[in-house]
Amino acid sequence: MTKYYKSNYFNYPIEVDNINWEIIISIIDTSWRKIIYSWYDLVWKNTESKYITNWILWWLLNGIPEKVLILWFWGWAYAKYIEDHISNTEITGVDIDETMFEIAKKELSIKTNALLTCDCLSALNNFKNINEKFDLIFIDIYWKNWEIPDNFNEIETYLSIKASLNVKWIISINFANYSWVNIWKYNKIHHFLKTIFWENYIHINWEKNNKWNIIWIYNLDKKYLSEEVNMNYLKLVKEGKILYDSNIIKNTYIEK
Repeated sequence: MTKYYKSNYFNYPIEVDNINWEIIISIIDTSWRKIIYSWYDLVWKNTESKYITNWILWWLLNGIPEKVLILWFWGWAYAKYIEDHISNTEITGVDIDETMFEIAKKELSIKTNALLTCDCLSALNNFKNINEKFDLIFIDIYWKNWEIPDNFNEIETYLSIKASLNVKWIISINFANYSWVNIWKYNKIHHFLKTIFWENYIHINWEKNNKWNIIWIYNLDKKYLSEEVNMNYLKLVKEGKILYDSNIIKNTYIEK
């Protein structure tokens, strides 16, 4: 079954497919391309997206985060996975398009009410002003043309992010279209993040030479190997802190 939601941001309706309880959300971008950018299986409580599962695996390095900030919330599959697999984690979502929150509530029964409709920089400045801290901040921010907003090419933005991050916890960023129009911006952002969060970071993917989505993890206490991260995940499963998902610990590639 396919539904269409009127977007307050995109030029075309947001398409939501429910195929045997697997929810797939798509948009048409400014180049008339249909882009699938989030999906989730409500029955099995997982996703076949290696991009999402790799991200989840790595942010567990410091244990279970108590407070998570997701910028933008169009990646609602992350929030749904956290709600289904971990108890007592507080999620805050920020998105410029309120329709994304409507979809998350109606189609996935997302429980969190901490959903802010505004641009991400305004949200970050507000968190800094009230001294609210998060254990994990995930950045997945793109305009309609799949370019990173200009204010996310300024070091002051990442200083605001640091001010909202608890010490020794993790910031994660998705670099989409890595070998395409954004490459010079990514290099600049990477330089900012290395400067602010020191040298311990990891560049991960699910296969070598895949340049579509690449995840970078910053503010690590050391460089990690895949084996260490997998063992950490299995330890958390054994301790009953997270539900086991066989999709999590496979097909991760670390860029040397």
